[in-house]
Amino acid sequence: MKMNKRVVIIGMLILPALLYLVFVYGLKDVFFKTLTYVGPKEVVENFDANETAKFDTVYYTIPDFSFTNQEGKTVTNKDMLGNIYVASFFFATCPTICPNMNFHLGEVQSRFKGFDDFYILTHTVNPDHDSVEVLAEYVVDHNINTNKWHFLTGNRDAIYSAAQSYFLSAYEDELSPGGFLHSQSVVLVDWNGHIRSRRDDFGNAIGAYDVLDVIQLKDLKEDIKVLKAEYEKYKHNLEK
Repeated sequence: MKMNKRVVIIGMLILPALLYLVFVYGLKDVFFKTLTYVGPKEVVENFDANETAKFDTVYYTIPDFSFTNQEGKTVTNKDMLGNIYVASFFFATCPTICPNMNFHLGEVQSRFKGFDDFYILTHTVNPDHDSVEVLAEYVVDHNINTNKWHFLTGNRDAIYSAAQSYFLSAYEDELSPGGFLHSQSVVLVDWNGHIRSRRDDFGNAIGAYDVLDVIQLKDLKEDIKVLKAEYEKYKHNLEK
């Protein structure tokens, strides 16, 4: 009788743990957390080997770009394929928000320095002044670790077009401090060039993260981890 009671007690202790393992690992595909896609999407019609029509959703993808970093190296959208990155905008002579933005992006870089496939792309909105040499001097003067962090310059129109492609602002403005206006928010881009983000309390994609806001900066760090986990799962499925 005592033995039966002991078995029952042990069973009661073990059963919750077993149920938890089954729930988490047996249903992990159902409850796996992901970020939503940002930007317009379209449905395209494809045909399989049997000529049967199939409809696929094509998510918005960052258009082609080609800029030059602080080391004089060309960085393109194709270079970013297979990597997760954060995109931002600044200018070297910015008297207001840029130093703080880059300081907080430095925190993000430090948090994910162990990830080989994580980058930061920071574009100047004043390329006429911010040459490769100026950017190289800027990162030294501000003690910025440029490991996997590209400060980019190039054609002005191309940079402003890139900002629009990220749904961010970047343009010349005589009334703004320093003569330029740009977003203090950044966007998170996945390994296929899709902008990704969490949803707000109303179910809408937030789209971008204000890095000068403590809560949104924390959200960005958490969502990079979420996207990294999704990428690892994506690569695992490809290897099957």
